Amino acid sequence: MSEPFRESKIKIKLDEYFHKIFSPSHIAYTIFFFIEVLILIVFYFLGSTALGNIGLFLATVFSLSFILLMFLGVSSKFESYLFSKSLDQHKTMIFIATLGLSFIIILLYFLFGNSTQIPIQFMGWDYILPGFYIIVYFGWNMAQIFFLKTSFEDIAFKVNNRVLSDLNSNRNKNFSIIFLILAISISILTQLGTYFAFLPFFEPQNPTDSLEPLTWFNGWNIAMYIVILFISYRLVFLFFKSIKNDIPNIFSSIFYVLVWLIIWYRSFSFINSFRSVSAALGIDVFRVFIDILLMIFTAILVIRSLGSRTFKFRIFNPNNLAFFLFAFTLIYIEGQIVMITGAGSISGTYSDREQVNLINNFTVLLITIIFYWFYSEYTLKKNGLILKQMFNQKEVFEIVTDFKSFLINSGALDSEKINDREFQDFLRNKKLNFEGERISENNVLDDPIDN
Repeated sequence: MSEPFRESKIKIKLDEYFHKIFSPSHIAYTIFFFIEVLILIVFYFLGSTALGNIGLFLATVFSLSFILLMFLGVSSKFESYLFSKSLDQHKTMIFIATLGLSFIIILLYFLFGNSTQIPIQFMGWDYILPGFYIIVYFGWNMAQIFFLKTSFEDIAFKVNNRVLSDLNSNRNKNFSIIFLILAISISILTQLGTYFAFLPFFEPQNPTDSLEPLTWFNGWNIAMYIVILFISYRLVFLFFKSIKNDIPNIFSSIFYVLVWLIIWYRSFSFINSFRSVSAALGIDVFRVFIDILLMIFTAILVIRSLGSRTFKFRIFNPNNLAFFLFAFTLIYIEGQIVMITGAGSISGTYSDREQVNLINNFTVLLITIIFYWFYSEYTLKKNGLILKQMFNQKEVFEIVTDFKSFLINSGALDSEKINDREFQDFLRNKKLNFEGERISENNVLDDPIDN
């Protein structure tokens, strides 16, 4: 494979996964976006209320400028200017103009739109902006597992398909048992290793130091073994259901391990929030490093998943979608900064990063455990790995339609005996005729008409 061709394939993949943010047509906007992120991070670490208000102002200006660019990107008239491969005069002028307009609008809002200056107090910037950013921050974190699940399922199915064979059921059963034991062992060994690896950070460093961090750490370990017992019971329960359905699989075990890693990390970040920042700098560096990696991984999935779903709205296209993603990410980052700095009307509500991390990680941890309990069975049913006891209306509609095609193709039913109209009337009488779907002339289910 030639080098130019390989580079071209890499470029296509990058554009596909990141929606052109690294392509020559968007790289100038991407660089500016990262500069804005660095500015907000500085305000994050300085953490004062006065600087928090400035950070809130800048984040709103930057986000609005990207939103304006997104709307301009809808029009084909601006496409050649906004997305040229070089930073030419037209692109620079449009960018400066949108940034300047955003600055003026937000400046006027901050100068004359304080809650004490307008009749509707709630509409003041010091109320509505911090609240909105906090909702986005917590909302994205709570929805994180729902973005991760798709990739987790893909990984689990790839391993399942590589390891198991359709022709050897005994071999499949043996492998499913091995992976079941490995999955549970990984969760136990991970927690055990975490205890001995990080115990020194929670032990008193001096004779006069409090034992409270160590007590919390030991209590956390006991609680996590209870969690392992809880989710392992679910895994074993689903294993026996798949064996009963005569479809042994390792999908469930791989999915369990991937979700467990999220549970472990969030729980560790939660217990770490009880410990003083100055007690062990090394552990904070570790936590921040993992948090950054997880955020980058989630951001990739969000950009890919959210981006692919937004194309159905006419306002989005392959070029301007990057602006929406930039604005959304800035709002997310500012949400955490607002809580730490006390910007706007929530001054003093949260006093430090540990308090924010405590609430955030506990919420995500709880959601992830509940998610696994319900979704682990749902995804097995959805993919036919365990027996389904209930079918929704659409599934029954598809089964009946497929069965009719099977009978016709096998010669058990003469297609002349029942035409499409009669068949549709039968489905409609049974309340199985979906609006927007139809039976084709070849007696197979068509996609929705709207598609």
